[in-house]
Amino acid sequence: NRLSNIVYNQVIDAWSRRSLPKNEAGTVAGTRAENVLLRMMDNFRITGNEHMRPDVISYTGVIKAYINSPIGGVKALELLDEMNDECMNGNRGAKPDNKAKSVVIDACIKSGLLTEAFRIFSGIDDSEKSIVMFNTILTGYKNEGRCHEAESVLRKMISLSDEGYPNCSPNTLSYYLCIFALSKGKGKERVARARALFNETIQRYRGGDISCEPSADLFNALAQVISHSEIPCRENEVLTLLEEMEAYGCTPTLESFNILIHTCSRSEEKNNMRNALQIAASAYSALDAAGLTADSVTYVSMIRAILNLMNDSEGKVQALTALFRKCCEGGFLNQHMINVLAQDTSEDDFQSITGISRGLDALQIDRLPYEWRQNSTQRKN
Repeated sequence: NRLSNIVYNQVIDAWSRRSLPKNEAGTVAGTRAENVLLRMMDNFRITGNEHMRPDVISYTGVIKAYINSPIGGVKALELLDEMNDECMNGNRGAKPDNKAKSVVIDACIKSGLLTEAFRIFSGIDDSEKSIVMFNTILTGYKNEGRCHEAESVLRKMISLSDEGYPNCSPNTLSYYLCIFALSKGKGKERVARARALFNETIQRYRGGDISCEPSADLFNALAQVISHSEIPCRENEVLTLLEEMEAYGCTPTLESFNILIHTCSRSEEKNNMRNALQIAASAYSALDAAGLTADSVTYVSMIRAILNLMNDSEGKVQALTALFRKCCEGGFLNQHMINVLAQDTSEDDFQSITGISRGLDALQIDRLPYEWRQNSTQRKN
């Protein structure tokens, strides 16, 4: 009867650390961890040893093991219900604490179960909520582009902070998530709203709130909103924003450059196309000096910029050929890039640029040399 749940919890914890993001290993790890939990319950029923009963640590570990699984949210809700049942049946050690609820909320957000996540979040007393919980909820609204709800949560955080709950005070990540949600939203006012949130972050930082220190991600989020808007000369706005980053001690990232190049590629004002192309080319050329390497997103954006903004047909083919070769040398070719070139160039130009015949089979990325695509991502612009 000296056995306890400590060793079992350590095994569960080990499996929870095997749950990798965007990986089916999350389901395997969760299943293995849950099997350990079931074994604990069986041993308790056989021995009657109270020290063998699963506790909140056991259940939280299993939820964490499932957290990156496609079924992570569903399993988290099931396990939370089981914890409550265990507690009602006399196992007070299984009572869900705020850490367990926070993990359940995170699992639900990762599975797209925002309504369930918010239900659990709302059931926690305001005095016990934390910045982590709030930011997890904001992540859910960001993922769905629900900017109004995101800003409402932000205002609640500020209100609670003013009422004496410092653990609820928003930080840079909170503002980033709200601004990013606006990049997925609709409405002409979203650029103004994003700028207002951005400026509010800066004001809080200047007022002494170091948790609101500007970051590259914050700048990139505002740049995304501008890029996806319909305001004129968007590329100039994004360029100015990136130039301001250094004044705040932030270094532009590859994402910063990719946003700028993508914004240029979307320029539709005929009298501004040359300027947009020059900005895109300069940004692309500046990557080496910045210690950055172009990726699939960079190359797709540059290809779009050349296709949309360059008028010289011969120069366009030459530029695309050089860019395509550079892309293949780095292993960043992806299916989206092939599709863009095939759609927007003639059959002869496509073959001249890529060296590939535009037959149906030849356009499939898996039929092309692996070295051309070994480092590619499939993200579209």
